[in-house]
Amino acid sequence: MSTGQENIIPLACMDATAVDLLQLIPTPANGGSIVQTVPVQPERGDQFTVKIDHRINNSQNLSIYYYFDDHHLVSPFAQFQAAGANIPGFGSATGERFQQWNISHTWTINNSTVNEFRFNYNREAQRTFQHPVRTGLVQDSCPAAPTWLTAALGPVPCFSDGTPGNATGIHPNLGPQHEGLPFIQLSGGFTIGNNGEGELPQVGNSFQWSDGLSKVVGNHSMKFGGDVRRQRFDQTLYFDVNGEFFFDGSSSNSTVGDTVFSDYLLGFPGSYGQGSAQVENVRSTGLYLYAQDSWKVRPNITLNYGLRWELNTPIADIGKHVQTFRPGQSSSVYPCKLSQESINALGTSDCTSVFPTGLVVPGDRGVPNGLTQTYYKAFAPRIGIAWSPGNSGKTSIRAGWGLFYNPIEQLVLEQFSAEPPFGGSTFPVNTLFNQPFLDQGGPPLVYPNPFNGILSPPRGQPVDWSTFRPILLFGEFQPHMRSQYSAQYNLTIQRQLTNDLKFEIGYVGSQGHRLLATHDINYGNPKTCLGLQALEDAYPGDGTPNHPDIGTTCGPYYADSAFTIPTQAYDANGVLQNVVIPAGGLSLPYGPNGPATIPAGTSVASVAPNGVTLVGLRRYSSPNCNPMTGGGCPADGVPVFSSIFAQDTIANSAYNSLQASLDKRFAHGLQMTAAYTFSKSFDEASSFEGILNPIDPKISRSLSNFDARHRFVVSYYWELPFHKYSGAKGQIVNGWALSGITTFQTGFPIRITSLADNELMYSFDFELPGEPAQLAPFRKMKPQSNGLYFFDPNSFTENATDPSQPACSAGAVFGCYDPALLGTMGNAKRTICCGPHISNTDLAILKTFKISEQKRVDFRAEFFNIFNHTQFFNPDGNTSDGSQFGQVTQARDPRLMQFALKFFF
Repeated sequence: MSTGQENIIPLACMDATAVDLLQLIPTPANGGSIVQTVPVQPERGDQFTVKIDHRINNSQNLSIYYYFDDHHLVSPFAQFQAAGANIPGFGSATGERFQQWNISHTWTINNSTVNEFRFNYNREAQRTFQHPVRTGLVQDSCPAAPTWLTAALGPVPCFSDGTPGNATGIHPNLGPQHEGLPFIQLSGGFTIGNNGEGELPQVGNSFQWSDGLSKVVGNHSMKFGGDVRRQRFDQTLYFDVNGEFFFDGSSSNSTVGDTVFSDYLLGFPGSYGQGSAQVENVRSTGLYLYAQDSWKVRPNITLNYGLRWELNTPIADIGKHVQTFRPGQSSSVYPCKLSQESINALGTSDCTSVFPTGLVVPGDRGVPNGLTQTYYKAFAPRIGIAWSPGNSGKTSIRAGWGLFYNPIEQLVLEQFSAEPPFGGSTFPVNTLFNQPFLDQGGPPLVYPNPFNGILSPPRGQPVDWSTFRPILLFGEFQPHMRSQYSAQYNLTIQRQLTNDLKFEIGYVGSQGHRLLATHDINYGNPKTCLGLQALEDAYPGDGTPNHPDIGTTCGPYYADSAFTIPTQAYDANGVLQNVVIPAGGLSLPYGPNGPATIPAGTSVASVAPNGVTLVGLRRYSSPNCNPMTGGGCPADGVPVFSSIFAQDTIANSAYNSLQASLDKRFAHGLQMTAAYTFSKSFDEASSFEGILNPIDPKISRSLSNFDARHRFVVSYYWELPFHKYSGAKGQIVNGWALSGITTFQTGFPIRITSLADNELMYSFDFELPGEPAQLAPFRKMKPQSNGLYFFDPNSFTENATDPSQPACSAGAVFGCYDPALLGTMGNAKRTICCGPHISNTDLAILKTFKISEQKRVDFRAEFFNIFNHTQFFNPDGNTSDGSQFGQVTQARDPRLMQFALKFFF
């Protein structure tokens, strides 16, 4: 008999911390279901410049320029690196100061020779960068609990296990100024806590010395020169120091309901991650040489050609607090020695099973400070031609081609910071909310907790490597990286239509090569997981305690789990059988001779008398583990390595466009520029944060995230043609003008992604490499009349594990069940065209009041989005967000108005 209470979780079963944190979630007004907020963003900026020009003599000039900019901003939402809370209360503060010195000396040696020397110094000081406005010790980050909650559940643990050491709770040990509420994400729901990407106070100094000599010889205008650049960035990264929880329905105790909110209330996250703080002192040097010639072949033909050579040394941390991965190599800088606590936990003092073979640091054999090679072959030829056919001079045809190199920005090295042995970097799954280093299952699995402030182990002294497991590595530079470069080309035709009107049309393209991208070199082996599950299906036991299953259940997020395959197990009838490998065989991801396969029909006892032991399902999960004997395998079931995300210059891109513009110079009170671009851009990853398909990166190729197929922009300035009056009437009527920018653009591609780990790789950096399955053609919808859905979500599914949902074979329905998706990457493209378009007009009304010849007052009335068009941002493209998938959740600003007066004297 139904009591109406079946879907209600009793308060006594809830997690006290989870319930207490609900006080931070705003309640919709008037009983609604949507929370609407108007963010307040205080901002202040102060700028000034100084410029001095000095004529030394008739042939030499000196110029000195100084720029100062002081800027303070408090953001209501800390969206650093696209991560942050989606409700108010977790903003960030940024205080930054920019300074620049430019010194140039120009020397006219003779009528045909000029030398110019320049020195440039830039200082970027962001001593407060994305600092959380809500700080305090982690255990003090929960709001005061109401009496009804403590009466029912007792004191709120607030991410503590209650012991002085707090070994299974969260203890960054960084002090109240840098700690705070952990980052907590509910798929398709709220996100609270301080930004998981953390704050990054830094001071950057860059120096540039350049010298160029220009020489005219007959019809040739030649230039030679070079410059040297030195960059210094000192920064402290507080990456994910408070930890972050993902409630995505992947917990082994998940209620598998329509929402993950129930998992949250019960305190069952799917996974947990935590990082550390670390100091980096980044240095790099660049040397650039060039020679070029502009040859006037004929009066109407000019040929430009030249060659540039660029040397960009790899960015390096002079403190050597970085690391990389070289398979099979052991670090001699940091050998291993177990602490007594680790010896007690592992039952041995031998480091072999927990030593991270492959993790090396600068100073190890073949590992330079920059972790990768210095590339010396960055030659960049350029060629261009300009032709004005006929004698009118009204038509010009230009074409050009060149190679352009791009050094790796220093911010990339941020990802290497605070990783073992210089900090913790773990990502355990299936943990508890208040004790994220304790597994939800049984028998209890305790993950090592390495977090204890900023770590700086002395070089040459051993460390206890076992405390860092499972080690998750981000951004490991590969040994033979090359400089990123692009081949750029264009062909344009310009035509003067009237004295003040010019038309231009052209083809512009760019091919990017050796672009920096991320890929996992230690992804989970889906064949192993499927083979283990096949064993589970073959030896399920009869459901009684005396005849249990074989215990090899495997599925999404199991890549870091431990498995033991016994020599005997119970079948469905409860009969003890010798375990035989079922059809398809069993793929072993590692072993003394590398990956191997146990053929189908093989008796486990014949090849592994004591059974097969696997601690992790990745190629380098436990580098010294022999699955057939169990030797060198971590005794506590915690693998040595999780994902190892390598960064390498292996991606490509392609951009091609038709560009046309009509320019009207200022005349008769009107100035206007109208530009249209038809373009297409493809790539495997639109930034280094995009993770490539680890098996075949070419599968990741799709429309670029920034692709805009059609874009039309008109900018204009019009002095209203009123009759000019004098006196008081003139003060009112004269001097009015209009200016504005109107933009029409098709939408950007929608990033389609899934966190379901159907691919069984559990390779999660900024995103997972797998995609959902697309079951039907992509169909757009009008959000205003379709529950905010911009496209039909029923064209997609990620459900490979929940048979309670309708089968996809019965029809395309969002979330329908298709077990064939397990072990596959999904067939949906990385991006699908296209999201909401842009239709925007910004207009300004200008008026000048003349007071005297030297004094005037300018009035401006500015209207942004003057027609108040609803302009949505891209919809949610993550199928793991449940009912939110396909919906638009944010819109660009509505009509905004501002008025200003400026007095000139």
